[in-house]
Amino acid sequence: MLAPSDLAGRRIGIRSHSVTTVTWVRGILQNDYGVDLDRVQWVTFEDAHVAEVREPETYERAPAGMKPMTMLINGELDAAVMTGSDLKDPRVRPVIANPEEAAHQWYNTYGLIPINHMVVVTETLSKSNPRVVEEVFHLLVESKKASGLPETTGPDPLQIGVEANRKSLEMVIKYAVQQQIIPRPFEVDELFDDVTRKLTG
Repeated sequence: MLAPSDLAGRRIGIRSHSVTTVTWVRGILQNDYGVDLDRVQWVTFEDAHVAEVREPETYERAPAGMKPMTMLINGELDAAVMTGSDLKDPRVRPVIANPEEAAHQWYNTYGLIPINHMVVVTETLSKSNPRVVEEVFHLLVESKKASGLPETTGPDPLQIGVEANRKSLEMVIKYAVQQQIIPRPFEVDELFDDVTRKLTG
């Protein structure tokens, strides 16, 4: 069974170089487990999801029509970043032992939940009709309240607003710079205007 310390020189399947989940996984492997990302052979299955991002030359594209799980089971990959039903397949094991416990420890260390998706508006709309932006935000807050999600004693996985997500954004910016997905370390406040920056859940 592989551990993070065994990943150097291995072939790891990922959906795409710039996918958010992959960025988080690589960042955690590099910064918390000491994995040298440049010594891993990354195998991608899709183009980058951001037009400006170019796949590093060291990355390899999987053969057309192949799936990460198929290549993993066939021994063509040593590991893969996967989600959903693939994680329940008895033939695969997590690279990080006791992943739920590791996730709790990681949260206790950094005090943040990795952000994955955001609702955004155009700068044009924000400038021309800030009331609409504020109303959309208000509806998102109310939708969360009305969702019927059970109360949790742990961290809230649905953080709303810039301040609630600041630590997560700072961390993913750091990872994205390390992985050369973005050209420089942006400040969180650069990513928002005066209208969106002040919205709180």
